[in-house]
Amino acid sequence: MALYTLNRVRPPYAAWLLAAATLLGACSPDQPAPAPGPGPVPTPAVVYGQLPPELARFAADIERSRLPYIALALHKPERLAPWNSSLGGAAYLPRGQAYPTGPDGVKLALLAQLNFAEMPALEGYPSRGLLQFFIAGGDSKEHIYGAAGDSGTPFDAERYFLSLARQRWFRVIYHPDVVRDRKQLQPTAVVAGEMLPMSGTSALSFDTGSEPVSLQDYRFARFFGKPPEEFFGQFGAQRDNAVVNYQAFSEKYRVAKVGGYSNPTQQDVRGTRADEDWIVLLELHGGGIEGGFHNEWGDSGMGVFYIRRQDLARRDFSNVVYAWDNH
Repeated sequence: MALYTLNRVRPPYAAWLLAAATLLGACSPDQPAPAPGPGPVPTPAVVYGQLPPELARFAADIERSRLPYIALALHKPERLAPWNSSLGGAAYLPRGQAYPTGPDGVKLALLAQLNFAEMPALEGYPSRGLLQFFIAGGDSKEHIYGAAGDSGTPFDAERYFLSLARQRWFRVIYHPDVVRDRKQLQPTAVVAGEMLPMSGTSALSFDTGSEPVSLQDYRFARFFGKPPEEFFGQFGAQRDNAVVNYQAFSEKYRVAKVGGYSNPTQQDVRGTRADEDWIVLLELHGGGIEGGFHNEWGDSGMGVFYIRRQDLARRDFSNVVYAWDNH
């Protein structure tokens, strides 16, 4: 897999979010914090799901922000049928349908396919049908990993957002009726290559949960009345600690999920549409399993597909936004 770094314009608060995330990572279970020196006794580490004491007065707002999600658990691809949910692999393709290609005529690679009949119910999302996500490999002036690039100067966030919904080098395809007769399906092969952010194939199982709004999600201000850099500014000298604690409380690493809140590495591209309801159709973060699917989007990167809630209700996947970023 080739790794690229996107040069996106960071929001004003990206620097301190990155610093806080670095502090959080420095005290992860894989890299424990150094022994404390002379000075005040440190407060106990905040763990996922445990509300930090300094945020207790905002408990009602935090609970109000909760959204349900489906977490995708990866397994080795044993006995996968063409119509099963998977990350990577060979695509489900009924007879009479063309395999999706880019403008250059090259076949797109299957990033994921989700059979909603195999998944737990999630309000607003389909309960049946199969949804596929295809992306192009490589990079050019038009795209990187199938997501539109923006070379305009100065950077225009609105223009960039609109470009991310043009399904030229990626495709999102919904099959409302799933054919389970192999004779009615076309044989397909895995589209692989060094110029893709993923490799391998994984079967999937699913679990549900709920989570409070993340620091990076564009909806944060809807619940706290102000964007993160202003909200956490009220904690003064303890600002960075409050940020780290909120992240530890609210964010849990998952390779992939449907629904819930987004955790972009740099900026939320939906910020230009603050009054619209764009929700997570599929989000992936770097990682995977041995002998199965693995994805990397650069340094601590992620890939995500967003859809407007009203479009999802109509099962209209023609206006999906696909973006990825990294540090």
